[in-house]
Amino acid sequence: MWRATSFWSRALAWPGRRFGRYLGPVVAVLLLGALSATPTSAFEIDSTQVVVPVVVHTHGYNSTVWKSDVWVTNTGSPAGEFTLTYYPAAGGKLTRSMTIAGYGGQYFSDIVLQTFGLNDSKGLLVVSSPSVYMEVRARVYNTGDPAGQFGQAVPGIPQYRLSRQGFISGVSTAAGNRLSVGIANPTDRTFDVDITVRDVTTQETLSDHTVTLSPHELLQLDKVAELWNLPARDDLAIDTNPVGNDNADVFYAYASVVRDDTGDATFLFGTAPNAGVL
Repeated sequence: MWRATSFWSRALAWPGRRFGRYLGPVVAVLLLGALSATPTSAFEIDSTQVVVPVVVHTHGYNSTVWKSDVWVTNTGSPAGEFTLTYYPAAGGKLTRSMTIAGYGGQYFSDIVLQTFGLNDSKGLLVVSSPSVYMEVRARVYNTGDPAGQFGQAVPGIPQYRLSRQGFISGVSTAAGNRLSVGIANPTDRTFDVDITVRDVTTQETLSDHTVTLSPHELLQLDKVAELWNLPARDDLAIDTNPVGNDNADVFYAYASVVRDDTGDATFLFGTAPNAGVL
């Protein structure tokens, strides 16, 4: 950093030196290189197999009614077939297959009820195709408030980009909020996951629990503050990690912070700052 600052300071401050004659061409070359450089994706989320950790059609706390809409978009020109596979938390599997046009899309309103015919259900959704690369997004929203709908966006993430860690920051258990934590297992494996809750300001560990995930299971823990006797704080982080060292144990962890008065929710998905993509 010192070298860069010193370099440009001398170049601008000493115009009498011969270097000053070359400053303009140097800047022009740098700008031309920046403009012609190939852009890179900030977050690649299209794939032939995309995991949406939770979709619902069910009643919740405080007279809330939760539903889910899903968007599937073909990011390429070839048309093809794709399959929706829904794994209800109650068990079993439901599938629906259809075609999608090149650069086209499909919209599924209230997908759990309208597509899969279940009236009181939540679970994991996997969208897959033998050839089509897709982006998948969901909206999980509450329709039980007289003021209108309150929703949260749930991004679909390619299964190959999932990791052995789900780190969730910016979690709140403050008064007026309720906290849910979910872990979705899109694999055919059974494994244990450790869930640690910390106060990031004091570095205090507030809770540490281990849960078992069955194949294709969505485990959602609601009212976590009451369940684990957590204090009312705005500066919490949740870290989830499989017990053991098998790289096949990948999952999608998330948290949802919901306001008690309206049912308005914020969705937080787990990242992998320490484990990375495997």
